[in-house]
Amino acid sequence: MKLYRLFFLLTGMAPVFTGCADDDYRELNKGNTPLELSVSETHLELDASNPQVEALRLTWTTGSNHGTNAGISYTFRMDIQGNDFAGGITEELGREVYEKTYTHEELNDLLLDEFGISPLSEVTLESRVTATVAADQTEPEVSNTQSITIRTHRPISNTLYLIGDATPNGWSADDATEMKAVTNTPKAFTWTGNLSTGSFKFITTLGAFTPSYNQGESDHTLYYRESEDDPYDEPFEITEAGTYTLQVNLITLTISIVRGEGPEYTELWFTGNATNWDFEPMTVDPLDPFVFHYNADLSAGGEFKIGTAAGNWDAVFFRPLTDQTAEGTGLAVDKWAGDPDYKWNITGGIYKITLDTREMKINIVPFTPYSMVYLVGDATPQGWDIGNATPMTATSDPFVFTWTGTLNAGELKFTLDRQDDWNGAWFLADEPDKTPTGETETLIYHYPGAGVDYKWKIPAAATYSIELDQLKETVRIQQQ
Repeated sequence: MKLYRLFFLLTGMAPVFTGCADDDYRELNKGNTPLELSVSETHLELDASNPQVEALRLTWTTGSNHGTNAGISYTFRMDIQGNDFAGGITEELGREVYEKTYTHEELNDLLLDEFGISPLSEVTLESRVTATVAADQTEPEVSNTQSITIRTHRPISNTLYLIGDATPNGWSADDATEMKAVTNTPKAFTWTGNLSTGSFKFITTLGAFTPSYNQGESDHTLYYRESEDDPYDEPFEITEAGTYTLQVNLITLTISIVRGEGPEYTELWFTGNATNWDFEPMTVDPLDPFVFHYNADLSAGGEFKIGTAAGNWDAVFFRPLTDQTAEGTGLAVDKWAGDPDYKWNITGGIYKITLDTREMKINIVPFTPYSMVYLVGDATPQGWDIGNATPMTATSDPFVFTWTGTLNAGELKFTLDRQDDWNGAWFLADEPDKTPTGETETLIYHYPGAGVDYKWKIPAAATYSIELDQLKETVRIQQQ
């Protein structure tokens, strides 16, 4: 058809014949070449260390369109040897496609997921191609069958999560901290953030504690723990809290743990209409020095911004990207000095404000106090019976609760809702096994209960008085 069109274009004459569809007759005569399939390998051991490298290439000739000039479409099939292509996979490839390729990872995943082949086992597959000519009364042509024997490898995860009491979300497998895949480095992951003193390891799937990657022969190597039946479950240890960068390669089973520099600012100040534009200090998060809190009665509402130098109006301020941004969560933040003098503008109320200077995000959240706070732990009168946890006493200040009584030697923390699955709201100590100082100390608020599980360690049985402020997130535990 293309030759006819060229002829009429050259002679200036219009075509006077019809009867063929261009979509069906766009191929030239393919002659009588038979459809023949070839494979790059007939025996193949898949390589986990080269997941993106080509492992197998299948190619085929065009086959014949029997002088019709009609287009040829190709169908690729693959199945386990001896199954006579009753199952397996079938792919409609369309026209002008003469090859099919698989990387090591693609083929391994195909065998494990689609064919149900076990890792570290061998299987023989059969492949063939069918050519269908877009012309009436033309039978499809089926290629020769090619056999390929392949040995699978143990799959390596494309996801990785950080878990442990040193990590932001503690030992909860459902809420583990996701690591980021490294661009152009297969099976490599990285994460930067704050780690507390404690331990950690890696899991591959949210909600599942295995498979996991634990500490290997040194703190630079990984050990793959495939199931709970493996008794080796050694975590990595963090002995000094701080900001860390973790880099992991699941192919080489190596890890780099580098303690980084601290945040740009160690102090920040809230200033706005509700403070008569006085500079009020923010509180550094006890688990992450890049995060700052300001919890207060801001009933006056109105504008505010966050300064980097107390009383200095010419200094850099943290600001919203859009002037007069209202309260909300996950709001984008920037910082600059001078104009434009963008500010947040909130309605009046009680707020908990959290600024993350690493992620440059802010949460401005209205706060409703819990109606009661309870003591729980083996140091308390009711022990670990959360359903009967010991209530504190409300005061005229809706945020402040007190309690006086006998504590035993042992552990103590505070539940706000006595949730019997232990996944509710908690106030915790800001470090493991913390001995009360008798002074006002910072609390950690967690909801839901996933994350670190730091408790106070009461050293001896005695009478104690406790005063807890759930807005300021402080507590004083004082022996009488």
